[in-house]
Amino acid sequence: MKIYIIGAGGVGGYFGGLMAHGGLDVTFVTRGEQYTAIKQRGLKIKSVLGDFVIEPTKVIEKISQIVDPDLIFLCVKSHDLPSIAEQLRPVITPQTIIITLENGIDNDLKVVDSLPHASVYAGIAYIISTRTEPGVISQTGGLRKIIIGDRKKPNNSDLLSIVNLLSGAGVNIVQSSDIVQDLWKKFIYLIPFAGLTGAYRSPIGKILNNPDFRSTYEDCIREVIAVARAAKVNLPDDIFSQVIITSTNTAPESKSSLLIDIENNRTSEIDNLHGTVIKLAAELGVDTPTIKSIYDRITTQQ
Repeated sequence: MKIYIIGAGGVGGYFGGLMAHGGLDVTFVTRGEQYTAIKQRGLKIKSVLGDFVIEPTKVIEKISQIVDPDLIFLCVKSHDLPSIAEQLRPVITPQTIIITLENGIDNDLKVVDSLPHASVYAGIAYIISTRTEPGVISQTGGLRKIIIGDRKKPNNSDLLSIVNLLSGAGVNIVQSSDIVQDLWKKFIYLIPFAGLTGAYRSPIGKILNNPDFRSTYEDCIREVIAVARAAKVNLPDDIFSQVIITSTNTAPESKSSLLIDIENNRTSEIDNLHGTVIKLAAELGVDTPTIKSIYDRITTQQ
């Protein structure tokens, strides 16, 4: 199976590196200094489970260089998906499977809008990982887990085959029986985590150890849950406590990708995350004052 990883940052670099390390046929699609570094020195993964280097690493600069892809993982920023999808149109085949691993609840649907006849599925990456220098990915926390699923057919046999293949290569990956629920479960964690760390330029530990910030964090969770329930998402009764436990267990020095983007003067995913909640809440008649405040604080600071 020919696997292409579009985006070799924290998510794509780490999981793609695991796949390649496990013996799978993986090609990275990246550009600039990341492409140059990987091409010259290979891809180095620094992980809490141990470091390794993929050398030589198969890497290309352009989506147009993709040939006969069986499986494509999209590991870019959500706002880049429409452009990426259009570039994929001439290179995918009827057999190509595309899995989105971006933050958010509807990224697979955005790709389907551009590629209506393609096999596109939603994925979720639980990982705290970032590119620390060209060609180097540092994984410091998270479950190091991928969840994939089909919105219409939970027992999709093609996805089960992918799970079996990647699991055999050492990737922690599972097939979801309710991918919409799983997307929202991460989203409910991500909105306060990304929002508070981004708004106050602090890692999660400092946020949760500050009584005022923690109270805001919890209010944020409640608001996202209210939106999800209004949208008829099938959430577990104890979702609030689940998110609190996940947040508390997150390594205290962890920063959200949104904060890292802000620190590096890159376009953040604030509109795809908090903007999505605010828009959906307005459509459903749900009040989200905390999330609006966070959104305003971040967007006025950018």
